[in-house]
Amino acid sequence: MIGYRTQKSLQWCLVFMAVLLLAGCISRSAPTVNYYSLLTMEQMGDTEALTSLPEVKLGVGPVSIPDSLKRSQIATRKQGNRYEFAEFHRWAGVLEKDITFVLGDNLGQLLGIEKVGFFPWLQHFKPTYRVMVDVIRFDGAIDGEAFLSARWAISNSKGKDFLAGKKSDYRQPLEDASYAALIKAESQLLGALSREIAAEIVALKK
Repeated sequence: MIGYRTQKSLQWCLVFMAVLLLAGCISRSAPTVNYYSLLTMEQMGDTEALTSLPEVKLGVGPVSIPDSLKRSQIATRKQGNRYEFAEFHRWAGVLEKDITFVLGDNLGQLLGIEKVGFFPWLQHFKPTYRVMVDVIRFDGAIDGEAFLSARWAISNSKGKDFLAGKKSDYRQPLEDASYAALIKAESQLLGALSREIAAEIVALKK
């Protein structure tokens, strides 16, 4: 009888320990997913305008990105053509749209333009200039720098007459080894691209 009671007690102890271990696993919080969006020049404190063109209507888009970046996880580049996608650091929205809206906001601020439309715009919106961007590369290394390579073009409202454009490459060192620093650096690269495009529009108006 003593052996039976001892065995039962041992079984209950094992069950109790299993419950405690399970409770510990459940109570242990899951890794937090951090969500990011790109920053406009204004959000980064850069509010200097190149000119004021209130009469101009600006159409932005389409903006395209590589298929490899069409996912929620933020991409970092390893050696050569190897990518790593962060499971716990993600874009808050759709990257293509985020880039489009940031470019539009930046260009509107730099050029003093209030009427900025995003592709596809409504029929009644007739832009004076249309800006199209094909992003070739938009990534970086957490322990290094961010990189943006893009082909861009400025055309008339229908997108048929080419007025200006080129392929542009930009690099920006990260302030520290964090995803927040990577997103800030990538936002600064978009600011540099915006400034180059804005300067071309100013030249077209002369």
